[in-house]
Amino acid sequence: MKKLRFLQIILAIMSIAGWALAVYALTVFHDARPDRAVGYFFSHGVPVRLYWDLKETTLLEHIIWVCAGLSFTSMALNWYLASHYRMGYWFNIPLLLLSSVTAGLYLRFVIL
Repeated sequence: MKKLRFLQIILAIMSIAGWALAVYALTVFHDARPDRAVGYFFSHGVPVRLYWDLKETTLLEHIIWVCAGLSFTSMALNWYLASHYRMGYWFNIPLLLLSSVTAGLYLRFVIL
């Protein structure tokens, strides 16, 4: 297998893994965030959590930073391939990096 083809496969695997981590982070986010305080729940005596769950929020932050690191490594590999093999840049990698860094900074400085 040629070196370019091998590096393209690695780049694709890293990109798919980064987006899979981002989707997994969304499921953890659902468990970490506060419950919706709806009047129906209050009137029927259903317990509602009005604060962020610390354990799940910490797990969410770690997942997001791993996603950011993976997408940064993937972007560096994409830059190497684009500059040495005349391959185009992938749009999804910087998008994932930007969104995961933004979410990680928001969790670190606003939520925690």
